[in-house]
Amino acid sequence: MSTRGITPRLAESLNRRLLAASQLQIQAARSVALDASALGVMAVDAAVAAIVIGAREAYDLWILALVGLGCSLGLAVQSLRLPGAERIGPSIADTPEAPESEDEHSPADSLLNDLAQHIETNEHALDSKESPFDRALTFLVLAIVLALAGRL
Repeated sequence: MSTRGITPRLAESLNRRLLAASQLQIQAARSVALDASALGVMAVDAAVAAIVIGAREAYDLWILALVGLGCSLGLAVQSLRLPGAERIGPSIADTPEAPESEDEHSPADSLLNDLAQHIETNEHALDSKESPFDRALTFLVLAIVLALAGRL
């Protein structure tokens, strides 16, 4: 067992890698949560559509409610089809083994740079998934309001 202490540079490098791994895990969890929420929106769309179709003769706004539900469903599907963080994250197989020359960064620095790039890429992917999901929720709420307003 080695008796050497951990150098500040090594400690900083380890902390950065742990932080990057934590951020990637959070992004993967956000991606899964968005996908699960989009599936939930689709289920609510189907349930509200069944209610609206069942009571369509009771009021005149039923067609608008169905259009809103259709838009909500389409946007939820679009959100599901977009790549999430788990599909665009870093591959452990791409980890550099050793620098090719003395002037290059160390493998640890290269790994940190790659992780930072993947974190940024994942963030953009999650932002692009959130937009259609937010619009799907908006259309769902609008359709429910129309369905309720037609009953009054």
